[in-house]
Amino acid sequence: MTAHDTQSFFTPEPFLCLKTTLLARSYNLTQVLLKRSQSDHVFIPIRNLQYLAIIERDVIWFVDSQAYATRGDEGGRLVTISWQPVIPDGQREGLTQPLDNRVIFYQQDMSEIQSRLCGEFFQAMQLLDQRYRDKHIPASGARILPLSLPINK
Repeated sequence: MTAHDTQSFFTPEPFLCLKTTLLARSYNLTQVLLKRSQSDHVFIPIRNLQYLAIIERDVIWFVDSQAYATRGDEGGRLVTISWQPVIPDGQREGLTQPLDNRVIFYQQDMSEIQSRLCGEFFQAMQLLDQRYRDKHIPASGARILPLSLPINK
C-alpha cells in the first residue's frame, strides 16, 4: 500500500433528514470503486459542482470544496450532505433493486445541490471507473469529524 495523507472533513449539526431512493446503478458503482481502492475511502471529484464525494462502505459524504472550517487547531472542508443507503439485514433482493436512502443536510437550502448531485455524482463515478478500470485506485485517507468539540464536564 502506498503512503498517503489523511484529510480532515467536518460535519456540522444535521439540519434536515429526508428519506429518498438511491438508484441501484449508483450504489453498485460505489461498491465496485471501493473494491478497487487501496483504502477504505474513495474520493470522487464532482467538478461541475466544485464538490468532492467521499465514498465509505455505509455512507457517501458530499463536501463543498469552497467551505472551510476549523476545530481547535485542525482545519478541514465542510460536509454539506450525506447519503446513507439502507440495506435491511445487509441483504438486497437483486442488483437492480433501488435502495432506501437517508439524505442528511448539514446546511439550509441544499435541495438544488441535492438534485444536481443525483446526476453529477454518477457521471463523476463513471469517469473514475473508466480511468481505473484495470488497476487499483490510489489510497486516500479521510477523517470525518463532528465540527463542534465535545464539552468536557
